[in-house]
Amino acid sequence: MKTLKTIGFVILSFIIIFLLGFVISRTVLYFYTHHRNEVEVPDLSNKDYRKAKHDLYKMGLYIDKVGERNSLEVLNGSIISQEPRANTIVKKGYTIDVIVSKGPELIKIPTLDNLTLDEARIRLINSGLEVGNVNYSYSNEIQKGKVIYSQPVYGIDIPRNSKVDLVISLGRIPSTINSKKDLYDSLLEDLNEN
Repeated sequence: MKTLKTIGFVILSFIIIFLLGFVISRTVLYFYTHHRNEVEVPDLSNKDYRKAKHDLYKMGLYIDKVGERNSLEVLNGSIISQEPRANTIVKKGYTIDVIVSKGPELIKIPTLDNLTLDEARIRLINSGLEVGNVNYSYSNEIQKGKVIYSQPVYGIDIPRNSKVDLVISLGRIPSTINSKKDLYDSLLEDLNEN
C-alpha cells in the first residue's frame, strides 16, 4: 500500500510539474513573441501614398488604397485618412486601409460671353465657381453691360469655389476717344480703379 501511495504521489508530482512547466512556457512564449511581432501604426495623413507604402513595408506592414476622394486641403496622391488610426498597436503583416486624395475637384469654366453681370454670376454659382474682380472696357462688338470675356477663359478646368474675373462692356468706343488714345486709356484706368 505504501508503494502504491508513493507511485501515485510520483505520478501526481510529474503531472503537476508538467502542467506548471506547460503554463509557464506558454506564458513566457506568449509575451516573448507577442511583443516582438507588434508595431505602432504611424500617422500617414498628408503623406504621399507611394512613400507611405515603402515606409510601411520596412516596418512589416502593408497598405491598401480602399478609395479616392477630392480634397482642397490634401495634395493629389497623398493620404486623407487611414484605418486603423495612428498610434494603434498591430501585429506585423497587418494591412492599413487608406483613402487617397484626387486633389481638388476641377470645374470647367462655363461660357460667359454676352451675358449680363447677374446672368454670369448665376451661371458661375451654379457651376460651383464665384465672381472675382469685375472690370469695364469699351467694345464695338459687345453690347453695353454684357461680358466681353472672363479670366481664366471658357473651357479651362479650375478648382471648385475658385474666382473668375470678368470684363464688362461699356458699349461702343466713343468717336472722341477713338481719336484720342491717351484719353481713352486714362478713362479705362479710372473705371477699373472703381
